[in-house]
Amino acid sequence: MNNPPNARFWHWHRDSVVKITLKPGQVLHHQSGGPDEEGWSRSGNTWSHDGDTVTWEWCDDGFDCDGRLTRGGALVCALTELQADCREQEQEGEGMAIPDWTEQNRWQRDHAAEAMGY
Repeated sequence: MNNPPNARFWHWHRDSVVKITLKPGQVLHHQSGGPDEEGWSRSGNTWSHDGDTVTWEWCDDGFDCDGRLTRGGALVCALTELQADCREQEQEGEGMAIPDWTEQNRWQRDHAAEAMGY
């Protein structure tokens, strides 16, 4: 029985790209955020490798003068499609292959609108 390969792909993070490598069965979490000029913000990402696909779940949360807004979603990419989309990177001037993600779901919660009955 063959073991599935590691999943290797590029991810855009904070104005640059980082290479992520996941072993089969591995789950990776990353969070960042804190206070900003209008309130606070937080971003979280989770990537998981199930052997055939990589799933990327994300959530952006924040509070500013308009209130709290939370957004998130999930995307999936087959291991064979992790290098499928070649894009030019402005800083490097050369093509970089990135995953061809397929959106599974997307959601949003506007806490201020909910408080007003929308």
